[in-house]
Amino acid sequence: MIYLDTSALVKKYVREPGTSHIRQLIESATHSFTSKIAYAEIQAALARRYREGDLSRDRLAKIVKSFEQDWQAVAQVEVSNEILAHTRHLVRRHPLRGADAIHLSSALWVAKALKHPLQFISSDDRLLEAAARERLDTLVPREP
Repeated sequence: MIYLDTSALVKKYVREPGTSHIRQLIESATHSFTSKIAYAEIQAALARRYREGDLSRDRLAKIVKSFEQDWQAVAQVEVSNEILAHTRHLVRRHPLRGADAIHLSSALWVAKALKHPLQFISSDDRLLEAAARERLDTLVPREP
């Protein structure tokens, strides 16, 4: 089971270091999880790349279509009151941005609810450090 934050999930759609690794991890995972906020974060990241000229209009449309098709296959963690309440504690213990705290809280909730080890995948060093301190197994998607 894997949990993907947005920095990891976006690699499936935009070629950057770690793209082939993340695709392999997603393909081989029994279950993939992310927070519902990843939807808005992915859309924003893709739109930013388009505005900055890194993606053509046609390429953006293809990527968005692929993402929309894949989105339902990922188990989406609701941003519940319980998740939000836990972020308050996480941001006091770790130097996290709000969305990162939601991702970490969501991953911890999944691991606790399913009573199963969960691998937390991210390209954000600060978030990975916080996840490791919260006793999650962490992984940075890298190219071989």
